Amino acid sequence: MKTVEKKIKEYNFESVLISLMIIVLGIIMILWPNNILNFISYLIGISLIIIGLFKIFYYLRFDGKYSIFNYDLSYGILNIILGIICFIFKNEFQSIFRIAIGLIVMYEGIISISLAHKVCYINKKIGAISILLSILMVLCGGFVVLTKGIIVRTIGYILICFAIINIIEIIIFNSNVKKIEKYISGLKLK
Repeated sequence: MKTVEKKIKEYNFESVLISLMIIVLGIIMILWPNNILNFISYLIGISLIIIGLFKIFYYLRFDGKYSIFNYDLSYGILNIILGIICFIFKNEFQSIFRIAIGLIVMYEGIISISLAHKVCYINKKIGAISILLSILMVLCGGFVVLTKGIIVRTIGYILICFAIINIIEIIIFNSNVKKIEKYISGLKLK
């Protein structure tokens, strides 16, 4: 069984990696706001079509057609249809993208609130700062979701702010990992 410290380090590595990717996406959105959403729409469309073709090939080439519970053919056709939709409705993609990004930021903020609440048991001051940063993340995500005509550059700035706040929270959380593990192990003994 993994220790709490190992689980936290794995989660934090993934979170930092995602935050760095979000920073890159934010910078790209700031520098090339007009082209980025079309590019993302095409990239997602091409990816879905390739995945769909792979699923269909896998179904036909291997034993998928003989398995009752293999739905690769259906998934493949659905992915190809979704990929084509990304090409046809690339202008509508902007609204979907804005809402999806906002929801992801809100979700990460809510998860961070949960983690920050646990830090409060160890260090109230650091926990309170983490909760405030997490609430700021949720508000940034809500702003992106609710602001219909938001400019792509603004989304880029908000994404960069979210990622930086997330990295700060990870640093705060990592500085208290030993205390958290000790606290959790103390709860298990009771």
